[in-house]
Amino acid sequence: KEKYNHTLYLVAGIFVLVTVPISSQGIVQHLVNWYMPQVQKFVVRILFMVPIYSIEAWFSLYFHGAFEYLRAFRELYEAFAIASFVYYIIELLGGEENLALALRTKNGSYGSHVFVFKLVCKEWNMGREFMMNCKYGVLQYVLIKTLATIVVFILESKGLFQPGVWSWGSAYGYIAVTMNISIGYALYCLVKLYYATKDDLKDWRPVPKFLCIKGIIFFTFWQGFLIQCLHSFGVIKGVAGWDSEHVVDGIQDTLICMEMVIFAVAHRYAFPHTDYIHYSIRHRHNNSRPSSSSTRDHRPNNSGADTEALILFDQDHNVVHDPDQRIDVEYHPPTIRQLDAPLSVSRALLGSVVPHETFSDIARMSLGGTVVVSGDGGRGRSGMSTGSGTDNNGGDNKIVFSMDQAEGI
Repeated sequence: KEKYNHTLYLVAGIFVLVTVPISSQGIVQHLVNWYMPQVQKFVVRILFMVPIYSIEAWFSLYFHGAFEYLRAFRELYEAFAIASFVYYIIELLGGEENLALALRTKNGSYGSHVFVFKLVCKEWNMGREFMMNCKYGVLQYVLIKTLATIVVFILESKGLFQPGVWSWGSAYGYIAVTMNISIGYALYCLVKLYYATKDDLKDWRPVPKFLCIKGIIFFTFWQGFLIQCLHSFGVIKGVAGWDSEHVVDGIQDTLICMEMVIFAVAHRYAFPHTDYIHYSIRHRHNNSRPSSSSTRDHRPNNSGADTEALILFDQDHNVVHDPDQRIDVEYHPPTIRQLDAPLSVSRALLGSVVPHETFSDIARMSLGGTVVVSGDGGRGRSGMSTGSGTDNNGGDNKIVFSMDQAEGI
């Protein structure tokens, strides 16, 4: 048993030592080039998945007695990461309001459903309804995952939770089925949002990003589920003094340590920091490298009569000074707000840690999505609010609209 232990620790540890530096370098490059805080905070949260998965899997091999607690932390973070990816897409497209307006111009077929989802979901109207349903479809996985983790902790403490045991009296079966339905619906909503916005995201190379997030979360989930099924059917047995449950956990953790090397490299390609640096810096960097296209165009390196000049302005309408005084006329600055100078690493890291938007959206999801407008038309101190209520005299002077009605108005 000790021989197998040390062998697994060593093999998994080698993969961890390769994974963590690759991922850490990518994270640090984002933190020191923090020009798009509203977008990059979600990128950093996604990039942290790889080292967290890798280290957690290795620790689970070494501290097997704490396996359930370590796995619970990993699973909570994966739910947090998939929500961050949805927010990432929304921010790349200019925020909720801009995305809702863009979706209203899309073909209505994007809002129709396929397979079994036709039976449980009505057709979604393109616009805010489509966007909010996709977002809440992912956030429900965050909420259910959190509640399921708490339930498992309570059952574990009372000795009532038996992983891999499928029976009417076993809590594992009910939790596993619920989580499969939840993660399946979250994936469905994520795919619908991707297909509806892929043309708008083409400049951001959405395919590798989507495959990375889908690969880590859903591949590892179904991989673990398949291993548990093999254990339930007696295919996986004890080896060298290890019981079958220990073998199941060891297989899953070792595979995760190995796979994270591949995902670490993929993340460096899918989420490079160069996509988010200031556009004037990126342009100067591109101009500093000779290219075959520039040779073919026969454009001189110095400013001359044949060179077209374009004055760029930043978000505060200040002129962006370009040393070469040459900007390609085809170039358009991004619509996402950029900082002229990156934030400090400490502020960047702090801004990416706490998921305020996730907490607020889960609260909004539980309120049912109504908008309340005061009876005076929005004038005075009442304004707009969410929920319902009465005035100080006890009379009900508020008009309640659904989100669709409010959007139409």
